[in-house]
Amino acid sequence: MLHWIDTHAHLQDEAFASDYDAVIARAQAVGVKKIVLPACNEKDQHRVLELCAEYSTTCYAALGLHPGEVGEDFEQQLAEIQRTLEKQGAIAIGEIGLDAFHYQDSLDKQLLVFEQQLEWAKYYNLPVLIHARNTIDLVLAKLETREFRSVTGVLHAFEGTLEQLARTMKNDNLMVGIGGLATFKNGLKEDVLRALDLSRTVMETDSPYLAPTPHRGKRNEPAYIPVTGTRLAEVRALPLDAVAQSTTTAALQLFRGVIA
Repeated sequence: MLHWIDTHAHLQDEAFASDYDAVIARAQAVGVKKIVLPACNEKDQHRVLELCAEYSTTCYAALGLHPGEVGEDFEQQLAEIQRTLEKQGAIAIGEIGLDAFHYQDSLDKQLLVFEQQLEWAKYYNLPVLIHARNTIDLVLAKLETREFRSVTGVLHAFEGTLEQLARTMKNDNLMVGIGGLATFKNGLKEDVLRALDLSRTVMETDSPYLAPTPHRGKRNEPAYIPVTGTRLAEVRALPLDAVAQSTTTAALQLFRGVIA
C-alpha cells in the first residue's frame, strides 16, 4: 500500500464531531498514515491537542493564530497560544500567515501577528504552516528578509503562478502544499503542477475545506489525499507511487522525522 501524509487537516472542526473514528479509519485504509492538525486560534488549540492525544499514532499538533482569527486582543491571543506551546509542544507553528482576500482590513495587524509567530519558529526551531491568500508575494518578501530567511515551512494551499512558484523555490527553506485546488477546473494551473519540485512538495487536504473533484462541495477529509495525488501523477505522467514516495519524504523532511 502507498504511504501518504496529510500535512494540513482541521479535524478539530465541528464538521467532524460525530465520526472521528470513521474518518481516521478511512484515511488509514487508503494509506494516509499520518495527519497534521493545525490549530487556528487560542480556543480550538485545545481540541487539536485532545485529538492528537486520543489518536497519538496518527495525529500531530501544530499551534498558531490564523490571520482570519486575529482579534483586537491579538497580543493576549498570542500569549495564550505561546503558553500552550511551551507546556504541550507541537511539531509546527500554524496555521499562520496573511490573507488579503477575506481580511484585507486587518492586514496591518495580521503582519504583526505573522512576524511574532515567525519569531516563535526561530526560537523553538519549528517549521511554519503558512496561509497566503492573495498575499504570496508579501509572504515571500517577509521570508526573504535577513531576519526570517532561516525559517522553514510550507506555503499551504498553494495557489500561485509559475513565477510565484519559481520565487518560492529560490528560498530553499520553503515547500509548497498541494490539495484540492489542483483538481479544480479553474484551480491550480497545469503548468504549475508540472513545474513542482516533488522533493519540496507536500500533500494536504485542508479538511473539511477544498474537497477535490469529484467530491467538491462536500466535506473534505484525509482519505481524499490519493485523489489529489492521482491528479498530480496524471499531469506529470508519473506513477502514483512516485508521487506518494516523493511527497511523503518531503513531509518527513519538513517535520524533521517527528512523524515517521
